[in-house]
Amino acid sequence: MNRDPAPGGPRILHISPTTKLGGVSEVIRSELPYLAELGWRARWIAANDLDEAHDAAFVLHNALYGVPVGDFPAATVRQGVERFLAANAERAAAAAREADVVVLHDAMMLNLATAIRDTVRSAPGSAAPVIVWRCHVGSEHLETIDRAAVDFLRPQLDAVDHLVFSHRDLVWSGWEDDPRVTVVPPGIDPGSWKNRELSEEVRAAVWPYLHAARGVSVAELTGEDDAVVEVRDFGTGGLRAPDSPFVLQVSRWDPLKGQLGVVRAFESLAHRDADVELVLVGPHIDDRENYPANRRVWQGLMDARAELPTPVRERVHIWRFGPVRRTGEDIALNLLRRRARTVVQNSSRESFGLTVAEAMWQGAVVVGADVDGIRGQIRHEANGLLAPFTEGRPGGSAGDAGPWADTVLRSLTDGPGRARWSAAARASVEEHHLSRTGVERQVAAFTGASAGAGSPVRAGFR
Repeated sequence: MNRDPAPGGPRILHISPTTKLGGVSEVIRSELPYLAELGWRARWIAANDLDEAHDAAFVLHNALYGVPVGDFPAATVRQGVERFLAANAERAAAAAREADVVVLHDAMMLNLATAIRDTVRSAPGSAAPVIVWRCHVGSEHLETIDRAAVDFLRPQLDAVDHLVFSHRDLVWSGWEDDPRVTVVPPGIDPGSWKNRELSEEVRAAVWPYLHAARGVSVAELTGEDDAVVEVRDFGTGGLRAPDSPFVLQVSRWDPLKGQLGVVRAFESLAHRDADVELVLVGPHIDDRENYPANRRVWQGLMDARAELPTPVRERVHIWRFGPVRRTGEDIALNLLRRRARTVVQNSSRESFGLTVAEAMWQGAVVVGADVDGIRGQIRHEANGLLAPFTEGRPGGSAGDAGPWADTVLRSLTDGPGRARWSAAARASVEEHHLSRTGVERQVAAFTGASAGAGSPVRAGFR
């Protein structure tokens, strides 16, 4: 694959909260090689000084995810947005002058739309870029989307040329017929270290350390001097043996990812399968870049584990990656998914779920919560299994552990089903959820959004 942009091709600028953490960064990173292959010159910048706007960003994130925030705190959000714009608007507009398409990712970045539009249009000799807002969050329960948040963002929404949602069921009520709306599911890059086939050499070098939650250099394997696989167990230990069967969930430390329910519900599963273990793995926590809720979620998981009966607790492992180069983390995730007996994703909200697509691509048997974007990927009984979201509560109550444990147990023990689901999972990702497909859809949308037949973007794709 040619990953170098063609000289003189159309220019695209991505602006996101960070280039390091989370699904948004994963999506952008996976798409850049394919944009280059199609001749686009891509630039990607992260917001400055988002710390002072964290509260506003978190409120907007939850409000558009359909998570109750009470009365929308417009004054607090406005204050945070003003601080954000003071730190970012001028820089973003300057970068946008050199772009044909500007893609703003998620709610806080959307607030740059009018600043970019007005600044660039007022500059002598500057052609206004196509401005795209990409919404990576949402809920199929459209009535839960905070309309006050949408109204707050409306001036910015009016300033964009295109709105991209990840699933048709997540397009807001009343916006379905807006000609600017396009649905583009995210995709994965099959050539990345996180998704590529791993050689026996890599597996043999890494697994003896990884299963024991110990670090190991992979510099010789990758050609990167500082590439290290490093997970930290914080007293929860490694697997009991290299070949121990285990259930895996890979998620950031977020209340919406449902790890707490998995820890609690695992007790029910453990009583019915004496061998299976549980591994929850997530990113390094840096209080300068993470929401405060991330550390609280992680600590809540540690506390819930401590409350389990000793024989069950010893089979529950909560690992965090160290602050290492991405390559090592990606190799670890790839190998963990390939070694897991079942991969679960117990999210209460999921606009897409890259971790699901990644696991399915690797041929894992996946049990996903029956919500939003996960349901868009998993066809129950065809390429995986869907289970009700669980909070791990006692039987008979909402969100109880029983249905989840039943489904996961079946995923562990149904031999013919496992073979069928694994093969179909990979095939479905290959057909629908590779980054190349998403990039091609976006290119079509951007060319259509360009104003005038002579625009650089339209001309680049005639």
